[in-house]
Amino acid sequence: MTAGTFSIGVDLGGTNLKFCAADENGAIRAWHSVRTPTEAGCEGIVDTIVANVPVVIERANTELAAIESIGLGVPGTVDPDKGVIVFAPNIFAVNFPVVRAIRAHYDLPVHLSQDSQAAAWAEYMAGAGRGLTNIVSVTLGTGIGCGMVMDGKIYRGSLNHTAGELAHQIVEIDGNECNCGRRGCLEAHAGGLAIVRSARQSITGLGELTGKSAQLISVKDVFELAQRGHMQALRIVGDVVKYVGIGLVNLANLLSPDLISLSGGISEAPSELLFDPLVEFVRSHAYSTIADSIRICRSPLGCDAPLIGVAILHKQTAAYAAAHLR
Repeated sequence: MTAGTFSIGVDLGGTNLKFCAADENGAIRAWHSVRTPTEAGCEGIVDTIVANVPVVIERANTELAAIESIGLGVPGTVDPDKGVIVFAPNIFAVNFPVVRAIRAHYDLPVHLSQDSQAAAWAEYMAGAGRGLTNIVSVTLGTGIGCGMVMDGKIYRGSLNHTAGELAHQIVEIDGNECNCGRRGCLEAHAGGLAIVRSARQSITGLGELTGKSAQLISVKDVFELAQRGHMQALRIVGDVVKYVGIGLVNLANLLSPDLISLSGGISEAPSELLFDPLVEFVRSHAYSTIADSIRICRSPLGCDAPLIGVAILHKQTAAYAAAHLR
C-alpha cells in the first residue's frame, strides 16, 4: 500500500461519530461509527476521534503512512480557514479550534467543513455532479441542509461561511416558528420535525392509524398514511412538496446551477408522493429557460455524502484548477 492512497473522513453528528477511509475517487473502503460523547465536551469528542481513527485505518487494511489527510464535517457554523467550529449546538461547540486539537495527535493535513457543504463537494467530485461546473446539494431530513459548488469550488459566502442556509429561506410571512427564533422558515414548514408536528396536530386517531404512540410517529409514518390515501396526510405531503418546491425554484432561479441533487431520509419517500411532484413543481414554476434545462435527481451517494465529502476535501485545490482548464 503506497502513501497517499486513502484519506479519512469524520462526520461529527450529535448522536454518532462516523468514520470512513476513502480512496482518491471518493469510494468508501472502510466504515466505522461510535456514539458521540457530547457529555465529555469538545475535548472528549476529540479524544474519541483520535482513538477511533486507527480503527478505520485497520479496517481499510492500510496504515497511517498511507493516509493523505483527515477531513472533519460539522453540523453547524465553521471557519475552515482558521480550523475552528464557530457554533455547533448539537455537539455543544463554540469557537473550538478542532483542527489544532486533531493535529496535536496526527501530523497530517486536517480539513474542516460544514456538513452540507461537504455533501455538495462529494456530489460534485464523486456523485451525480461529476463533470459539471455548478451544482447544489439539498438534504431533506430532520432539518434541511444545502451546499453549493460554484465554478468548481465550495461556495461558502462571506459572512461566517454560512452560504446555503436554505432552511431559513422565508416561505410564509409570519408562518410557523422556527428553531432559529424567526417565523416562516422553510425548515419550520417542511423539515422532518415540522412534518411530524403537523401530523400530531391535525390527524385524528394518529396512534390507531399507525399502531404506535403519537410521540413515536416518524416522517415515514406520515408518508405511509399518504400512500394509503389518508386525506390529511396527503395534505401534509402536498404542503411539503409546495414549500420545498418554492425553495428549489428560488435556488434554480437565483443560481442557475447544472444540477440540484436531493438526499436525506425524506428524499427517500415514494417517488410519486415527493420526488416526481417536486420535479414537476420546479419545471412549472422556475424561469422557463432554467426549467427546461436544469437536472434534478436523488443523490446516488445517499446519507454517506457528507462523510465522503470531508474525506476528499483535500482535493479542492486541484479540482478548482482543473475546472478552470475546461
